[in-house]
Amino acid sequence: MSDIQEILSAIGKPSEQVYTPSDDTFLMIEALSTISLHDKDVLDIGTGSGILGLLCAQRGAHVTVVDIEGSVLENIKIAARKLNLTLNAVRSDLFSEIATARFDVVLFNPPYLPSGKIEDPAVDGGNCGVRLIDRFLGALSLHLKDGGFALLLVSSLNDPSRIIDGYRELSFRVAASRKLFFEELQVLLCRLRDLSA
Repeated sequence: MSDIQEILSAIGKPSEQVYTPSDDTFLMIEALSTISLHDKDVLDIGTGSGILGLLCAQRGAHVTVVDIEGSVLENIKIAARKLNLTLNAVRSDLFSEIATARFDVVLFNPPYLPSGKIEDPAVDGGNCGVRLIDRFLGALSLHLKDGGFALLLVSSLNDPSRIIDGYRELSFRVAASRKLFFEELQVLLCRLRDLSA
């Protein structure tokens, strides 16, 4: 059984309020596949099913998963025990409850679908789909260790060039991408820009 299948089996069928791993999740996994995670401090924001955090823990990272839903975190702790993995689970709205913590790698697969109002918080991203993306990027620099980076999932529906142009303190590169029938998904690798150069 592959690592991913083992994790999916431990997670089981997520409850209705939890986003089920899909194309965007597996693109994040693809982007992570080339990154050494052993002994790295990893933060998985809005962890949902927990698949990304559990995978990082399985690959030897020290993982903190955060989600605004307490029941989500309880399910992830159960899955971690089934997999004989250790991780830290914190109920938090983005970085709010881990205000001083810094990480080597920060993961965020946000709700990104453009929406006039938030009916399904697992997928609805507000105006242009960037409500949480903007909050995340606005606080990211406070939570990266020296040399640290984030992997952020965005869609062509979010106008990635506008996102990139809006955060001059960060540098961005596309770590993975996938074209779907009505959008292109991208995983952006975000680092603090060296302003002394």
